[in-house]
Amino acid sequence: MTQSILIIEDDEHLRDSITTSLEDAGFRVHAAADAGVAMDLFVQRAPNLVLLDLGISGDEGMRLLDDMKMTRPSTPVIIVSGRTHINYAIDAFKSGAFDYVTKPILSMDVFINGLRNCLKQSSLWRRIHDTQEHLIRLVQKLPVIIFIINRDLEFEFLNQASTQILGYTPEEILESPRSFLKRIVREDRGRFLLALKKSLQPEAPEFHFEFRFLHKKGYHVSLMAQSIASPLLPGSAPDRIEGMIMDMTRNSYLDKLLLQNEKLNMLRIMTEEVAHEIRNPLVSLGGFARQLHNRYPEAVETRVILEECSRLERLLQRINAYLEPMDVTLTCCLVPPTVNFIIRLVSSWLEHKSINCDIELEDDLPPVLADQEFLHRIFIYLIGHGANIVEQSGSIRITASEANELVMVSVFIEPVRTPATGQGHLIMPFEDDEMNLAMCLRLVERIGGHLHMEQKDSLARLTISMPKCAASPENENLESTDDRYRFF
Repeated sequence: MTQSILIIEDDEHLRDSITTSLEDAGFRVHAAADAGVAMDLFVQRAPNLVLLDLGISGDEGMRLLDDMKMTRPSTPVIIVSGRTHINYAIDAFKSGAFDYVTKPILSMDVFINGLRNCLKQSSLWRRIHDTQEHLIRLVQKLPVIIFIINRDLEFEFLNQASTQILGYTPEEILESPRSFLKRIVREDRGRFLLALKKSLQPEAPEFHFEFRFLHKKGYHVSLMAQSIASPLLPGSAPDRIEGMIMDMTRNSYLDKLLLQNEKLNMLRIMTEEVAHEIRNPLVSLGGFARQLHNRYPEAVETRVILEECSRLERLLQRINAYLEPMDVTLTCCLVPPTVNFIIRLVSSWLEHKSINCDIELEDDLPPVLADQEFLHRIFIYLIGHGANIVEQSGSIRITASEANELVMVSVFIEPVRTPATGQGHLIMPFEDDEMNLAMCLRLVERIGGHLHMEQKDSLARLTISMPKCAASPENENLESTDDRYRFF
């Protein structure tokens, strides 16, 4: 492809002479005698190279050079001027000129060879620049966090993956680099800092370890950090750490989920078989026990048999309830009316145990995206579990807060009579004490929420995080759960 050159020269004879020589050398030439025409040609024709006389239109040459470098900085500009003082050349180079050639041009062949070399270097520079831009775009699109940390243990660079993985944009972290360390779980923070400090020592090995980070939405994510060794002189210490951070939450969760699914599948097969084998003799045994009880109502043995049959029947019902498929219909649901309705349903149960229940929910709490029936059952299970583990005359307190796109509802139980159930026990749904939370966890996950449990001393807290419902005109007329069920 023929390369083009823009000549900006107010001396008509010199301009025509250079034009002729360049055209004979195979270039396409555009010529201008003043700054206005020259700038128009520069913008419209996009030449590969510019030859500029600093003396055009008085002192317009330097201003024109600045305008061209600002408009298209990658286009090389060679100054061809009769001004031989070194200060002019220095100013031109400061403004971005590629070369400075003084008039008269002694050898046109040498001059044209110089132009060809300039065009080759410019083409190479553009290729390098395009490659760098491509790599930068590639780095920004990677699904892992690419980072650079300086000797002050502060981030200097993060790609856009931090927004998806951590919830924080690169700009938010770079604005306050130390805030990243504060979000690392306390137990892992020391290991993270120690690994960074070791990496800044001479001939330090690469580090590779996992840690936990508090996501902007309020839940923990499992991350793995790995450094990349930089080429250094032997014995010298690096001035920065480069590496990547990968999100292992999904992998960790999937591993546990696969194991849990295998257990549940096996459990489902076993329970279906057991339920079938139990139900038939249970019906016969219960029938005979009722006949005996009718004949001998004073017999203690028949009453015990009937009670045990009833207990087995309840167990089978719980098994069937857990194994049954669940359909989800996500709608905008109001939390305060839902909680008030459930509290009203279980009020006699709470009063029987003298449990004080405080509901601290604001009426303007945003609606959540959930299945209304699921939401009822979730709070029945949460409050039911609280009532099971709280001491007689204890208290249950329900609060709520907002965090970006989430609404978090916490149930505080104090004092608890037994250790709170751990997260790992939730896959055991048929124990009486854990039935509520096992079903609750399953329902919460089906609506896209999270269930978190913790206990400190005699205080237990169960928190469910649910996504907010997107604002829409329909939300303004949401029907209160209390109103829907006021005749229940």
